Amino acid sequence: MEAGAKLHAEEAIRALGRRDAPHARTSIALACEADGGIESLADAVYLACAEIEEEEAVSGPTWNALADAVDSDDLLAVVEASRS
Repeated sequence: MEAGAKLHAEEAIRALGRRDAPHARTSIALACEADGGIESLADAVYLACAEIEEEEAVSGPTWNALADAVDSDDLLAVVEASRS
């Protein structure tokens, strides 16, 4: 993943942990602009955003999907630290 995309992806994941769906969407959109090859991560972030808006939390299976979608140990650590 391109460095700029990684920074935006990290912020998107952290925003999910704060239950800030609008910020997560904005950050993952910026990550996608920087690196078009992160569709599975973007899909997982958008699913998590929908869960936050509907149920005010991200489900365990969606956190697992986020963990599966990241491509580095650094991002996996962000997912694990952000789980609610």
